[in-house]
Amino acid sequence: MTRYHSVAFRRHIVATIDNEDALGEGEAALRPMDKVTFARARALLGKSQKELAQLLGVSLKAVESYEQGWRNIPSNVERMVYFLLFKLNQEAFAPVAPCWTLTSCSEEARRDCVAHVVGEGHFCWFFTGGLCASARASGEGERHCYRCEVFIKLKDLVEQLAAGQTIPPPAGADASANGAAL
Repeated sequence: MTRYHSVAFRRHIVATIDNEDALGEGEAALRPMDKVTFARARALLGKSQKELAQLLGVSLKAVESYEQGWRNIPSNVERMVYFLLFKLNQEAFAPVAPCWTLTSCSEEARRDCVAHVVGEGHFCWFFTGGLCASARASGEGERHCYRCEVFIKLKDLVEQLAAGQTIPPPAGADASANGAAL
């Protein structure tokens, strides 16, 4: 049985949990997911601990431990949680240009980029795992993805939706702009 939280509850979660603490935007993005962010993501997904454990392929005890801070959240679990949040809300991403446009990747970089090849310009952080030209140039590898403009824009959109805000459709959006040129 799936538990869905009311918009008011989700608004409360978004309003009361501020994971950025006193750190700057870039510093907070480079930290691994913490217990507060994990619990917040579970609430936004509307899943019980047991349901999320089943989705992630981990034990209920693992989810409990992540939320209590007894265990660090593995990077593969962190990526899957963000993937679930983003994939379930991807219709809101139409106004956001694909990663290769936002990061001004060269044609050469695009040819070698798995996200571009498969036309997933909003899930580059999931597919490339720090292999994109921007991440390599930063020297931060996989952690760079969480500071990337693409990831931050999508995360903000998911939080706006969870808070009950509507996302306006892109003005004069060109559907071909989101596809990959093969």
